[in-house]
Amino acid sequence: MNLKILFICLFVSTVIQAQNHKYLNADTRLYNETDENEGFKGYFKVNAQVEVLSAQITDWTFVRADNDTKGYVQSKYLSDKPISSQNTVEDNDNPILNGDKYYGGHHLFVTVASLRARGKPSLSGEIKTILTMGEAVPVKYIPIEKDAWVNISNSRYIQRKYLNERPDYDALALTYANIEKHNFDERLKIAERLVELAWNSGYAYLKSAYLVLLDVAKETHNTALIKSTQMYLTLADGLEHPLPPEIVTEFIKNANFKIKGVQINKLMVDLNTVIDTYGQPLKIENISDECGVNYSNTFYNYKNMTLSVNLEENLGEIVEIILDENSAFIMNENSILDHTMTETRFIELYSKYIHTDIQNLHTYAISNGYGDYSVAFKNGKIYSVAIFNLC
Repeated sequence: MNLKILFICLFVSTVIQAQNHKYLNADTRLYNETDENEGFKGYFKVNAQVEVLSAQITDWTFVRADNDTKGYVQSKYLSDKPISSQNTVEDNDNPILNGDKYYGGHHLFVTVASLRARGKPSLSGEIKTILTMGEAVPVKYIPIEKDAWVNISNSRYIQRKYLNERPDYDALALTYANIEKHNFDERLKIAERLVELAWNSGYAYLKSAYLVLLDVAKETHNTALIKSTQMYLTLADGLEHPLPPEIVTEFIKNANFKIKGVQINKLMVDLNTVIDTYGQPLKIENISDECGVNYSNTFYNYKNMTLSVNLEENLGEIVEIILDENSAFIMNENSILDHTMTETRFIELYSKYIHTDIQNLHTYAISNGYGDYSVAFKNGKIYSVAIFNLC
């Protein structure tokens, strides 16, 4: 009986929650009062979701936007479900952008470097992620107050003043050029923005951005920044002039691992040999695989490797190897990565074979035709190699 009551309560709660949330069927605004002449707090894009806080018995409804701001919308714009927005009349003053080549839905762009997105609309909120200059973020409601907070999905919030249209690289470069030579702090700030914006613009601007950053590093005698920037200049050159895909896949087609005490045949290992050598796994997980690309849904996690195992066949497929003195990644007979490989040397050798992005710096993917080998570095040294198969 208690279980039955619990199910009923959960069902009722779900129904009430659905009734309390509506979608806006047009671009509209969040008003201060039930009067368009009394001013407004922000802009909604079509299909933005709101929480209804009062009964819909008049021409206006009291609602809460996704950033917790409360106000009024005209009731005629509320719908029970999203609508097709192709023929919707837009608010020409609404600053939220429609889909473009950078983002498919309603969005705006980050206009500063290394912006902290927080878990609640407050500077005291937990830092959830770091956003980069020129990064597109989803936006359905935007307040007009510059210091107000914007929900950019998944309960991540940033302040309105850091969002706008896409920054222009050339304009930002001109800003840098006009900064006085002795103003090192401002020059460094703009140089960092140029680098992040370049990453978010494809690879064409990367070299020029890192050359600007290198100038600042040399002017301030920052040896660590000089070293890392020189490494990224080499990476930028490789990313801008990659080898043809067929050459890369030929280079990596016979890749394999070497693990002390374990015979490996085309990324497969004998499970008994692994257990005899390394003991029972530290953790066993069952991970669903909707694409069917994994050997099995059962994963054995060891300190130095992860295997997808088939107990009936007594075999395991390598998913990830933590490279140490007992292991190596053999890309081909002339290109072997072991635990002594540095990130700088790896980039010098293989920058034209790899691809990466600003969200995955220090991790480099090498395409094998059906997925990627992902090579990760920590503190300048190689850490792991993982295998990702395409769905």
